[in-house]
Amino acid sequence: MKKAGFLAALILVAVAGYFIYLSDSSSEQAPVPVITVMDILHASDLEAGIKQAVADGDSEALEKWMNRAQEVAEQAGLSSTDMQYLASSQAVEYVKFNAKRSLFNDEFEERYYALEDIDSLKVKYPEAKDLFPQVEALITKRDQIIEQIAVTLSSGKAPGEKEREAAREMWQSRYAGANNGDREAIRPGTGE
Repeated sequence: MKKAGFLAALILVAVAGYFIYLSDSSSEQAPVPVITVMDILHASDLEAGIKQAVADGDSEALEKWMNRAQEVAEQAGLSSTDMQYLASSQAVEYVKFNAKRSLFNDEFEERYYALEDIDSLKVKYPEAKDLFPQVEALITKRDQIIEQIAVTLSSGKAPGEKEREAAREMWQSRYAGANNGDREAIRPGTGE
């Protein structure tokens, strides 16, 4: 269903652009495509499909999504250079790279709220290494808030493990609605 929606939307845009081009009969220049290669590669349905394929290690599904991207590009009348790029291993590596960064963000968010370590994520997703300083800063800030809660619980005295554990539980309870979509998103590198 998502694949059909992705294709239908991009084909509609391409067809509309073609009709606009035809209505301007005074134009003697080559038609300018309504969409670009990057529009295709960053379409939400395509990104989600590729992300799932990468997460599953499913190279066949990845290939199918890239074929869909090429079909859309062909329907949109993109140049042969653009078509060659979409058929290249470079394009595949590009979408895999972006998918892995997105997977890093998803897994980081889960671990952030669960108060879990992220060292294994750094090893698993080196594609996100430029995000590591941001996530470390978020973790530091989170831990400072938890420590302040612990200090408050200990009435201003040095908190012990009992107060720290209670502070962690209080902090996590604020985000208990995470599965219901009530949690604020922490998404490094996405501007969200």
